[in-house]
Amino acid sequence: MPDKNRKILIVEDDISSQQYYSFIFTDMYEIRMVSTITEAKKALEEETFGVALIDFSLPGGENGLDLIKYLHKEYPEGNPVAIALTAHVFPQNQVEAMEAGATEFLTKPIMSRELLDIIAKYI
Repeated sequence: MPDKNRKILIVEDDISSQQYYSFIFTDMYEIRMVSTITEAKKALEEETFGVALIDFSLPGGENGLDLIKYLHKEYPEGNPVAIALTAHVFPQNQVEAMEAGATEFLTKPIMSRELLDIIAKYI
């Protein structure tokens, strides 16, 4: 059953990607956009999210894979659902993401309809 929490945590440092996500999600979901793992952890302390949409390549000492592992450990009930969305397209990247606890592994670029359909499965 979909979660009633319609909030999405988007962890993305690329400005054009942030604008894209803001545009496609703005009328359907409440979003919080952050660009680092530190900001993501702070947001998770302050709010509850149904989904965390996580890029792999992020500034700072930790990357998206580290955040997925953190979510899997700290939120074992799967709320928020961790969805990896990355330009890293090698099969090993998908294996690593899924082993870390990601529910979905998506690659950029992604069509808006596909992304919305996947998010709708979890919220």
